[in-house]
Amino acid sequence: MFPLALLLVGTADPATPAWPGYGGPTRDFRVAVAPAGPWTEKAVLWRRPLGPGESGIVSDGTTLFTQYSVPDPKDKKRGEEVVVALDPATGKTKWEHKYPAAMLPKQETYRGAPVGPQATPLVGGGRVFAVGFAGLFHCLDAATGKVLWKHDLVAEYDATPVQFGFAASPVAYKDVVLLHVGGKQAAVMAFDPKDGAVRWKSAPAEPAYATPVVAAFGGEDQVVQVTRDTLYGFAAADGSSRWTYPLPKPGLTNVPTPIPLPGDRLLVSGQGFQGTRLLEITKIDGRFAAKPVWHRKEVEFFYCNWAVVGDVAYGYSANAGSKFVALRWRDGEVLWEDGRQKDANLLAAGDGLLLLRGDGKLARARPTADDLGAGAEFQLLAGRCWTPPTLIGGRLYARNAAEVVAFRLAGE
Repeated sequence: MFPLALLLVGTADPATPAWPGYGGPTRDFRVAVAPAGPWTEKAVLWRRPLGPGESGIVSDGTTLFTQYSVPDPKDKKRGEEVVVALDPATGKTKWEHKYPAAMLPKQETYRGAPVGPQATPLVGGGRVFAVGFAGLFHCLDAATGKVLWKHDLVAEYDATPVQFGFAASPVAYKDVVLLHVGGKQAAVMAFDPKDGAVRWKSAPAEPAYATPVVAAFGGEDQVVQVTRDTLYGFAAADGSSRWTYPLPKPGLTNVPTPIPLPGDRLLVSGQGFQGTRLLEITKIDGRFAAKPVWHRKEVEFFYCNWAVVGDVAYGYSANAGSKFVALRWRDGEVLWEDGRQKDANLLAAGDGLLLLRGDGKLARARPTADDLGAGAEFQLLAGRCWTPPTLIGGRLYARNAAEVVAFRLAGE
């Protein structure tokens, strides 16, 4: 078995000095570190330039990895995509892997921005797995950047080019790498990390932007995937279909990754769900089904990440006035709304939240049942910032389309 033990879903210690993939050590944007202060420019450890892209920052404990692009100065729909390895102490480049890339027909970027990778890499077993804007999927040696294998998802597997770029991140499960491919062949595929061989394919479905998540329902590990028109549960062992839930409004932008909850519950949100819904995944006479529990139309988590702490889901709702929302997941009651945290991505850190707003301002909060409990703020980045931050030990790493920064949040 290939050594992806670090990446086993739900088994990593949230205090581990690594951030192996999308969502961090436990895949849910929760960390044990409680941020300290003061927050001043002195806490900035380093900054360095970076190029366009929304790809998150991951780490194997010794090196940081992310992606960016170098646009063609004559055509911002073309250029090079770059997987980069950085020294976490200095931000200096350890290695880069560059390859030509171009936007595919029917693809576009937000308001005409230069093309850049959207998906967050996965690192484990001495390898880095990265997906580019147009679906070029690379496995690289984590120490050197050497290409070990690669796939063109569109050319090889009939993947449908997603309008705003392939954004679903690769996820590790036991000895395979899972990826939302989407299109005529499969919604989700499992790849062998050693050589890129396909281990299984799920039923086909048109793609969305959400990263797959593995959860146990009825005693069985399943891969939950939001597609363009349906929410699926696939058996993690072989990709066979277990249940489906048709989206009430198919064809819209579906970004948030579903959140598994106790009691075989699943919290889902996005444009296609027309708000936020709680589902119960039932198993009767050996057959699985997704049963609606409640629906909150006016709260729709859209393009930022979200997280659950205890009985409350926190995140930025892009409708109903575009506010940061606390939603009690058991019954769908909105506890409070805060209109100041526009476009905020978040981490659940210690006993509070860390918010990185769309304007690049970092904020600390200790929410209660009544309000956000906003605390210290610091202008960490300038310009649009839509990438969730990474927190390893006492250091926070964040990026936008121009630079990446390391910031001391707690004593080291």
